[in-house]
Parts: sequence; C-alpha cells; structure tokens
Amino acid sequence: MKPITYRTDDYGRRQTFNTAVAAIMELCNELGRHPRDTEQDRAVVGEGVHAVLRMLWPITPHLCEYLWRQLSGDAFEEGAWPSVDDSALDRDELEIVIQVNGKVRGKMSVPATADSTEIEALAKDQENVQRFLIDKTIKKVVVVPNKLVNIVAQ
Repeated sequence: MKPITYRTDDYGRRQTFNTAVAAIMELCNELGRHPRDTEQDRAVVGEGVHAVLRMLWPITPHLCEYLWRQLSGDAFEEGAWPSVDDSALDRDELEIVIQVNGKVRGKMSVPATADSTEIEALAKDQENVQRFLIDKTIKKVVVVPNKLVNIVAQ
C-alpha cells in the first residue's frame, strides 16, 4: 500500500479520490486480518480505524463524524491528518512463500535480517518441501528477497 503522503497528494493536488478510497480499502482489509488477541492488537486496530475515518472525512464528513463519536465518544477533531511512523513499519520477521517447480509447497517465517543463503537453507529444511525433493536433483534455487523461494528440481 502507498504511504499516507501519496493519499494526501490524491486529495490535495491531483484530486483523484478513487485512488485514495482504493488505498483506504486496502488499509481496511489489512485491519480486518489483523489479530485482536491482546490489548495491544486491539489498540492497533483502533488506531487504524481512527486513521481511516480521518482520511475519509473529506469525502464523507457526516458519516465519519457520526462513526467517530460512536467509537470514541468525542467530537471529531478536524484538521488532524494521519502521519506515517516509519519505525512502526519495521518488521522482526517476514513470511516467505516456498515453491517447488513453481507450485506453492509451504510458507515460513524468517528473521527480517536473514540473507538469501539463510533463507534458502531454511526453505530446504521444511518438511513439506523435502517431500517434493525426494529422488530429485535441485537444478536452481531462486530467492526473491522478502517474498519467496522457488526451488527448481528434476
């Protein structure tokens, strides 16, 4: 998803509200998938919902003000536009997809600092991946950083 600064440009300079709304929908989808197990998880979702309401306010002010009052009990504070906290975007772990001959055979979590060699070794150690490598020779391993590992075997 594009950072909030692009959404600000969509509203202010370009006035392309459809792309702003599409990005806000992406945020809503992410918030819907976010866990709500702990108080901190719920606080993250709550902050995200408030950011969504702030970003939709220029398009649907009455609805956003009503929802804001329902959620927080306070009057909507006009003019407080969300900003990005870049440090919150840093991840400790990444989820990597593992493919064998182009077919997804598993997923794994790896440290964000892992290099291609480590990721390749971890992928080859996965039990479900090893099942598809029995009696096969690995011809090539493609590691796409932060996304996937594809093992080509014959």
